[in-house]
Amino acid sequence: MGHPEEVDVIVCGGGPAGCVVAGRLAYADPNLKVMLIEGGANNRDDPWVYRPGIYVRNMQQDGINEKATFYTDTMASSYLRGRQSIVPCANILGGGSSINFQMYTRASASDWDDFKTEGWTAKDLLPLMKRLENYQKPTNNQTHGYDGPIAISNGGTITSLAQDFLRASDAVGIPFSDDLQDLDTSHASEIWAKYINRHTGRRSDAATAYVHSVMDVQHNLYLRTNARVNRVIFEGNKAVGVAYVPSRNRAHGGQLKETIVKARKYVVLSSGTLGTPQILERSGVGNSKLLQKLDIKVVSDLPGVGEQYQDHYTTLSLFRVSNESATLDDFLRGDPNVRKELFAEWEASPEKARLSSNAIDAGFKIRPTEEELKEMGPEFNQLWKTYFKDKPDKPVMFGSIVSAAYADHTLLPPGKYLTMFQYLEYPASRGNIHISSPSPYKEPTFDSGFMNHKADFAPIRWSYKKTREIARRMDAYRGELTSHHPRFHPASPAACKDIDIKTAKQLMPDGFTVGIHMGTWHKPGDQYDASKVHEDIKYSEEDDKAIDDWIADHVETTWHSLGTCAMKPREEGGVVDGRLNVFGTQNLKCVDLSICPDNLGTNTYSSALLVGEKGASLLAEDLGLKIKTPHAPVPHAPAPKGSPATQQVR
Repeated sequence: MGHPEEVDVIVCGGGPAGCVVAGRLAYADPNLKVMLIEGGANNRDDPWVYRPGIYVRNMQQDGINEKATFYTDTMASSYLRGRQSIVPCANILGGGSSINFQMYTRASASDWDDFKTEGWTAKDLLPLMKRLENYQKPTNNQTHGYDGPIAISNGGTITSLAQDFLRASDAVGIPFSDDLQDLDTSHASEIWAKYINRHTGRRSDAATAYVHSVMDVQHNLYLRTNARVNRVIFEGNKAVGVAYVPSRNRAHGGQLKETIVKARKYVVLSSGTLGTPQILERSGVGNSKLLQKLDIKVVSDLPGVGEQYQDHYTTLSLFRVSNESATLDDFLRGDPNVRKELFAEWEASPEKARLSSNAIDAGFKIRPTEEELKEMGPEFNQLWKTYFKDKPDKPVMFGSIVSAAYADHTLLPPGKYLTMFQYLEYPASRGNIHISSPSPYKEPTFDSGFMNHKADFAPIRWSYKKTREIARRMDAYRGELTSHHPRFHPASPAACKDIDIKTAKQLMPDGFTVGIHMGTWHKPGDQYDASKVHEDIKYSEEDDKAIDDWIADHVETTWHSLGTCAMKPREEGGVVDGRLNVFGTQNLKCVDLSICPDNLGTNTYSSALLVGEKGASLLAEDLGLKIKTPHAPVPHAPAPKGSPATQQVR
């Protein structure tokens, strides 16, 4: 049976929010016809999706990774010393939830309160946060849910490096918390939870949880993948359908071949922060000056479309660890024996296999002390006073460890590694994205805006120093991989020291060049001494400049794009109202992270799910429906019990 030419609701984009909306509405009423259109492939039972430990494969930009689309800054940035940033976004059903790092974090309560929109406070949204969760960890608070479709656990394994990290973090003033995602805690460390079902070992992605689950038991949800939504069809200012095109334009002489589907009730745009504004602009919704320049009929003049692009900014520093440490480095290098062992382990007992983890087992959220603020410069201190000081639930930086080198292993020396992954939670910098042509196949003009506000350098510099102190106090620490750190002057007390000679000789016991260090440009690390009390490294102005240059050269996206179709008053550059209706149109809503008027201090999967749940509830109200809970049974997973249940099913 072919797809219908007319349905009740069309959802454009199968990322987390779109999957929630399509699945919730279709399950609420078996007579409501819902179509979900996704530009990427179907993720159903794809082993390169559901096995958590191989997520890094989806980050490759090698010409054959079809699971992601890569946006590049149109112009080189002076703020990045002439670089052009690359910002990937998912191109697969489930969106980022099918290929992301699977890290479970949640925004602070004040993040949602800062939206300043009726119905969107943290208190308003807490029931929806609980509605989506199948939380599989012990907890001492009442902020989690236990019968939702999205599983959260510690995964199948936790490395000893995680405990080592927590001890070292505590030593430098970052205390342990049993739940850092309670919407309130902003300075602590924890065993980091993951979007992994501990009973199956599988990734908990939005498509499996919300879409495949419904399609298994009902017949009113129509899925169209490998199709790119070109534009919304309007009658006057009323959205009545969409036109979509093949994902690749390789036939018909390159002509645009559209398929039209009509929507009797609503069109919902859920194509993400980088996709939704482009669809709006191609449809005639956006800055009238741009649309007229491109000969696109103006339906609604909204200059805010595509503006105020936001992200989180990450830097990665690599450290050597002892040869006895358990890491995924050999697996990531492609060692055939190690791969055979880990894949066999997965097939035998996936719920406790090493591949049922992302190797990101611990992390922190931190705020600076009054003393530390004195060293962070006037630009950040001004931001602190206006944005952070009176909101104690907002962390400034996030950090975590990867028990491996998150890097291209062909460029690394042999050995085992620990990656310190840190990102800035609330950058002051802003960017934008706009179409350059009415054609959906033409690249947009894109400015990520990375680091274009000076206040963003100081907290990243501070956090780099903090993570370095943590690493030096870990039992497994065996030096810094100097190629992945700032270029300090060789004579500086802050200069990095690489692998110690003893550990190096263990790696290459018969090597003739181990221990050759010709000159002071490369210093071997000190041999591990368990009794050593470390003094903090002292940094000069020259050292701080070296860190800032390193930031400009290496800072990158965390895939946490948001904010290009903001939910705020139209006169302030807003695009949607509090019910997610697009200003100046009828029957058209945006439901994804493009609607965020301000940043959210979190890995954004949780927020995309929450926006999807809120959008589904608003649409259900408009349609006279009631959301059914619990949701349809999630494939391959035992039904949640609706109460805390941390023990595995045996």
